[in-house]
Amino acid sequence: MPTKKPNPAELLSLNEVAEKLGVHYMTAYRYVRLGILPATQQGRSWVVRSDDLDAFTADDGEAKPSKRGEANWPERLYNRMIAGDESGAWAVVEAAMASGMTGPEVYTKLLVPTLRDVGEKWETGEIDVADEHAASRVAGRMIARLGPKVAPRGVRRGTIVLGSTAKELHGLPLSIAADLFRSARFNVIDLGPNLPPASFAKAVAGADDVVAVALGVTMTRQDKAIRDTIEAIREVSDAPIILGGGGSTAAKAEKLGADGYTATAEDAIAAFEEILANR
Repeated sequence: MPTKKPNPAELLSLNEVAEKLGVHYMTAYRYVRLGILPATQQGRSWVVRSDDLDAFTADDGEAKPSKRGEANWPERLYNRMIAGDESGAWAVVEAAMASGMTGPEVYTKLLVPTLRDVGEKWETGEIDVADEHAASRVAGRMIARLGPKVAPRGVRRGTIVLGSTAKELHGLPLSIAADLFRSARFNVIDLGPNLPPASFAKAVAGADDVVAVALGVTMTRQDKAIRDTIEAIREVSDAPIILGGGGSTAAKAEKLGADGYTATAEDAIAAFEEILANR
């Protein structure tokens, strides 16, 4: 006997959601725009799946928005990014910062975990590539808005030249790393991904007071491109080269000629601090 397929979740308007929750329409709207309650936009209106509302009111049927300081910020941000809702995503960021999250922490505790969640769900087929692209586009626009909020005033401590190989296609991780380096009071020249070795080397040669070169990679199987880039930089500069990102390892970094490897931007900053201390 064939298995009976479950009925698809009912789509509820915000007025219906507000009525079921016993709250004002604007309260339901706030839940959606802050990412507390998952929703999608249809035309000019927001709709909520009935199963998402059931999860939101689990146990006793009452809405359970997180208390101050207890919010699951990555989950809230994920809900808005997947919906392609830039203003809603930014509202989540602003709310997180109002709760005490610093600009750099928005990256390390909010945006990076959310992007990782998006990537994992795309790889497992839980979300479509269109959802992943929408989330990435929102993330890019948020990074542009966050940049001025993370760079402190004061004397700079030298320049980090940041970029990737001619094979690398992902620029968001580099943009995030660049802002985190700036938050540590370094000047940053962010060259982005998909960069020919000669062009990377030319930029390094033309930069002033270079503390280190940061070569970030997220994609695997590009050892030759990494080696070619490192060799090109070596021809024009004796600045330390730090390889970082999930596309390589410490063992490969040593084998390919880098001076060090870091898995995260925070670890890279620690490496730059050590370089400065030993100058």
